[in-house]
Amino acid sequence: MTVAHPGVTVDRLVAADLPVLARLERELFGAGAWSLVSLADEIAGEDRWYVGARDAQGEVVGYAGLWFDGEDAQVMTIGTATTHQGQGIGRLLLDELVARARALGAVRVLLEVRVDNEPALRLYERAGFARLGRRRGYYQPENVDAWTMGLALDAVAVPDGQGAGASSGAGSGAGAAAGAVPGAAADDADAGPVPADAARSAVLVTAAALAALLARDGDARPVVLDVRWALGRSDGAEQHRAGHVPGAVYVDLETELAAPPTPQDGRHPLPDLATLEAAARRWGVRATTPVVAYDAVGGMSAARAWWLLRWAGLTDVRLLDGGLDAWVAAGGALEQGDVVPEPGDVALGAGRLPTVDADEAAALARTGTLLDARAPERYRGEVEPVDPRAGHVPAAVSAPTAGNLGPDGRFLDADALRERFAALGVRPGAGDVAVYCGSGVTAAHEVAALASIGVEARLYPGSWSQWSSDPDRPAATGPEPG
Repeated sequence: MTVAHPGVTVDRLVAADLPVLARLERELFGAGAWSLVSLADEIAGEDRWYVGARDAQGEVVGYAGLWFDGEDAQVMTIGTATTHQGQGIGRLLLDELVARARALGAVRVLLEVRVDNEPALRLYERAGFARLGRRRGYYQPENVDAWTMGLALDAVAVPDGQGAGASSGAGSGAGAAAGAVPGAAADDADAGPVPADAARSAVLVTAAALAALLARDGDARPVVLDVRWALGRSDGAEQHRAGHVPGAVYVDLETELAAPPTPQDGRHPLPDLATLEAAARRWGVRATTPVVAYDAVGGMSAARAWWLLRWAGLTDVRLLDGGLDAWVAAGGALEQGDVVPEPGDVALGAGRLPTVDADEAAALARTGTLLDARAPERYRGEVEPVDPRAGHVPAAVSAPTAGNLGPDGRFLDADALRERFAALGVRPGAGDVAVYCGSGVTAAHEVAALASIGVEARLYPGSWSQWSSDPDRPAATGPEPG
């Protein structure tokens, strides 16, 4: 325990602090606050270091978190209760994190802070942090840019005094990555990617972690969605009734995650927002409820639910890495029959994730990177089983969705994914990226894979089914972008 100043101490946060921590999150970060489940995962993480500032009565009035990755340590969040700002608590918490980073052998401490948070910027600059780059739209849903800042641990900090203890909102945690697809595009490559572990854990959850979440009560227990679907099959509901993750609700991709098909909009247009909201309420989703989606094909259909709910404003939505097979392999039990949960009350709003239309996709293929997530033979135009014409959008790059997964159906590790997409010309901060597939379903899987390594990609919802229905749009064939 560290004595901060008269009446205030700093020590490690524990599970009993979570209710107060969640209240402070909502007070300081509003819609960008982390959920109780995310906070619980954070303070229990082996590579995390979360501390709280306590007043004389033992109440948590400030908190901060650190994530350690090799030579770098990342400040996840720093916040001080509004009633205690201006007392130097923010600086005391920051000093505690820097001291911890030194003890762990880090050579640099990194953080992100809103560009309009002048008190926090002063706090960090007085502590010796330098601005490294700017991330556009990093803080969501407000769409506010962030400064990436760094401190070399041999740097000399400038004494701060008592005047810069405001809530900071720093880091890829509360108020930032919780509300955005991690790794929003930066206008300065020096800003660097969001730490891989933080980005991946915001997209994926392991079977073991899901089992622990399902042991919780109330709003901390996630809504689990069974999104089993495959092109040409209609037996997803029967598969669900035969065996599913306990409590999982079946989701009909054709009717709940898509509008009726048309040549103008494609085979799986985005659903009407009212339809999606009614479906989410049927699934039992509330504003504060975490959501986990899975399927039996490595997340290729479940990613549609992941993307739509993120697009509609939910922040705590993840994919079960490896799907149902991973659950069973980890010893998870299966439940049979239908699941009818208590209805939720979530309110959704469209447009929280970026999309492109056909014209924008055509332009981006020339000026940025447009990935085609379909099977290679469909990209080359050798076969087209469902859509009007064979081929691909001119200048699009072949990037089959199946390449995101290993033989076990789980996502490749972060290094392998980075290597894969770098070979395709995609890396954090490298420019605009969009993805399409046949009808906008498996392309969401590629968006999720990119998000897990800190790259924000746009989805082309109409995809090839829309493009190929328009005779005025050209189709390239062969193995090259064309």
